[in-house]
Amino acid sequence: MKNRLTRVWNSLSGRVWNPPLRSFLYIVLVGSLFITLPAHALEELVKINAEQEQHIGIRTFKPEAVASIPLARAPARVTLPPQNEYIVSASQAGLISQVDVAMGMKIAKGQVLAQIQSPSLLGLQRGVLDSVTSFNLAQSKLDRDTTLLQEGIIARMRYQETQSDYERYATAAKEAEQVLAAAGISDIDIQSLKRTRKLNSLMNVRSPIEGVVLERMATAGQRVDVLAPLFRIGKLDELWLEIDMPQERMNEVRMGDHVRIENTGGTARIAQIGQSVNPGSQSALVRGVIEGKSQSIRPGQNVNVQISHASTDRGFRFPLAALVNQEGKSYVFVRVPGGFAARQVAVASTEGRSVVIHEGLQDGAQVVVQGVAALKAAWTGIGGDE
Repeated sequence: MKNRLTRVWNSLSGRVWNPPLRSFLYIVLVGSLFITLPAHALEELVKINAEQEQHIGIRTFKPEAVASIPLARAPARVTLPPQNEYIVSASQAGLISQVDVAMGMKIAKGQVLAQIQSPSLLGLQRGVLDSVTSFNLAQSKLDRDTTLLQEGIIARMRYQETQSDYERYATAAKEAEQVLAAAGISDIDIQSLKRTRKLNSLMNVRSPIEGVVLERMATAGQRVDVLAPLFRIGKLDELWLEIDMPQERMNEVRMGDHVRIENTGGTARIAQIGQSVNPGSQSALVRGVIEGKSQSIRPGQNVNVQISHASTDRGFRFPLAALVNQEGKSYVFVRVPGGFAARQVAVASTEGRSVVIHEGLQDGAQVVVQGVAALKAAWTGIGGDE
């Protein structure tokens, strides 16, 4: 044992220049020559007064309580739910004469995105105007025959024939408007056509929703066919995470597990766990729903995430520098009356320069994060025996 104490003293004396501290460590080490302690004595108190603590430069930290235990890190992609993504297509063939929006712009429902010059549109508009003219004439005849029938001038059979013509023309007018609407003309433009009776081969392409332009395929001067995609629009009120989870960790993932999106401050909850594995990457898809809104999270973004379990254990997070490894076990030094005590802890995971433990600490504990090496040297020097 004397040889071991000599090695500890030589190691510490070369690093500790402060004379009072050297004296303190020397007394501690020499005193251990007269003490024979069992192995479990490593849990005993390391007695240090305020002056010695100041010389060593000990600094403590109050661990942060955590409600979840980190499970694994994995890559992920930010996506839109399928029901929140729309493709705006050209409903008529023609020439794109103008594009009014750019990628990434916020747009309102019904806003004009582009304009298409389409000669075939003129025939559809003429059909609407002809049907409206016929309908108005039929309505006038019906009003006249209604009056004549009430005065007994015409027979009911003639009134019924006039009413039948009115209903036929009304149906034809609605059909012509629906054909024009199916061609991509908005109700606002149809009502304007009926009011002004002016034909126009210029068709406005409008947004079906309020959202953001995610992709723009249309360019001015481009000729497009019917149903050619022009814009991709998305509603950003809900975003998903598609997480590539290693297949060996799949059994540990649970519905409702917490997901932290690194470098964004965003969080999510696991909402779906895939049942198949990608043969190439040997990973399975785990889908999470992002909570709240964040300006730093956007569709199509590649991110790294940390998945955590909700836990009934009392977990704590503190700097990794506080952790001490001794004979395959993990310890931290905790401030107690009269000095510091080594407490064995159960490590759940490490996150960069932090560590999360789920056993070994109580609320209000103060762990040592600076001066750990000196405390460990004194602790192992007292407790060791050869």
